[in-house]
Amino acid sequence: YDIDPHLHPSNWSSHWQKLKEQEAFTFESIHFTKEGENLPVEVTVNYLEFEQQEYNCAIVRDIRERKQAEAKLKEANQKLQYLATIDGLTQIANRRSFDEYLEQEWLKMSHSKQPLSLILCDVDYFKKYNDYYGHQAGDDCLKQVAYTINNSIKRPGDLAARYGGEEFAIILPNTNLDGAVCVAQRIQQTIKELELVHSVSEVAQYITLSMGIFSTIPRPELSPSSLITKVDLALYQAKKAGRDRYFVYEEEV
Repeated sequence: YDIDPHLHPSNWSSHWQKLKEQEAFTFESIHFTKEGENLPVEVTVNYLEFEQQEYNCAIVRDIRERKQAEAKLKEANQKLQYLATIDGLTQIANRRSFDEYLEQEWLKMSHSKQPLSLILCDVDYFKKYNDYYGHQAGDDCLKQVAYTINNSIKRPGDLAARYGGEEFAIILPNTNLDGAVCVAQRIQQTIKELELVHSVSEVAQYITLSMGIFSTIPRPELSPSSLITKVDLALYQAKKAGRDRYFVYEEEV
């Protein structure tokens, strides 16, 4: 085997000095087999003094199996992390992701004094849809709605999440009310373009959404729940006014 080619002769002096100070230490390196393949190794070096001579005594262990096991563990952990943050049915962010991201962006926008907007969407008369077409059709409907909503947000910092049941939420950092309304209108239009037939809807022949919108510059003394409360009230107003529309919550001056 050949030693790590990145350990140039100029580095040996610092390596030797460290060894004399610590007397022993362990590090990982990459060596190469005779065939030129990468060989991850763990090197344990020891400082020895024998018959008035100083030595660098090293034990080199092949750690290929350990590295493979670590890679598999890392992949498994990444998969678990993905499953913990993604809604299993719709494959967009789940409620846990929503809560964590809203908290994060609330603090960030509070510090930068930038607006944070939130949209809550509810599929109109979804229970009737489920009862009439069946749960499989209901699941397929939610998947298409989620996909469409997710594709309607354009910036990397925006987040679409399944809020619960047939409800979806969109977090829009650095977005004022006008920007949030534009996003809501785009979602509304793209959902209508799907033309998902809803024969038992009381508002249209296709699947539609009711939406609540609110935008604010977060303040440190308030919590993200205050934002959710106001958006929820706006969503309630949209439903009360006949559904298939959005409603903006406006704070009293």
